[in-house]
Amino acid sequence: MTFQLFISGISLGSVYALIAVGFAIVFSILKFSNFAHGGMISACAYIGYFFLSAFETPPPFAVTVLFTTVCGVLLALLVDVVAYRRIRRKQAPNIYYFLASITIAILIEQILSVFFGKNLYGYPAIFKNTTFNIGSIRFSSVDTLILMVSLAILAVLLYVINGTRIGLAIRAVAISPSTSRLMGMNSDVIIVVVFAIAGALAGISGVLLGMKYSVYPSLGPSMMIKGFIASVIGGLGSLGGAITAAVALGIVEIFLTYWIGSLSAPIVLFGIMLVFLAIRPEGISGRFAKDKV
Repeated sequence: MTFQLFISGISLGSVYALIAVGFAIVFSILKFSNFAHGGMISACAYIGYFFLSAFETPPPFAVTVLFTTVCGVLLALLVDVVAYRRIRRKQAPNIYYFLASITIAILIEQILSVFFGKNLYGYPAIFKNTTFNIGSIRFSSVDTLILMVSLAILAVLLYVINGTRIGLAIRAVAISPSTSRLMGMNSDVIIVVVFAIAGALAGISGVLLGMKYSVYPSLGPSMMIKGFIASVIGGLGSLGGAITAAVALGIVEIFLTYWIGSLSAPIVLFGIMLVFLAIRPEGISGRFAKDKV
């Protein structure tokens, strides 16, 4: 039973990791908390639901993920144009980034509430949700698929960031935008790429969360809290730290839910987070970052 809970925790934590990385990658470049990311996850969850519902026979899972990923990228670029780009160009006071991200997050959630209400939408069955055993361990096909997709996406992202020229440019701009411009890098293009990556992660996260849970307007923001906590504990702006913290968060949450129930688990969970931040406020990565909020 312990090992089975551990595997379930990794599956949940891998989804938290996608959310945390989408949050952290924007912070690493622009040094502000993009709370609009949660609203984009909700929007992409709805997009995936209605895309699947439009067909009598649901399209392959990969097609659905690709569609929501493209929609997530377009939505993220739209949010950047509407909310952040003019703030950057005018070099407005830092508080405006915070206000803009909160406003967009609330706006998206309210728009979804107006059009779809508070009803819960269940994703059409992409494939039959079965269980299978490996030894004495029982696995859910949906949880296994979520785990495999999340780990694959995170592996690709880490390779892009650490092993490609565009990843090198992102890391350079994250360290010093002014120095990177002197070296001939176009920081505006890098920022667009970062928002596109965050949007793609929002699109993938929306589908995975929609499959695992029901779809409702506050789905993304509620999960965004866990992703934000993982990002802070991992060290703001650190992708590796965010992934490590998110997986640990998922494992701890699963065990707490099993031991003390789903209602009491969040109380203990957030208490543990506060104690961790009091002891090690710089996070797992061991470095501080200056937020714009």
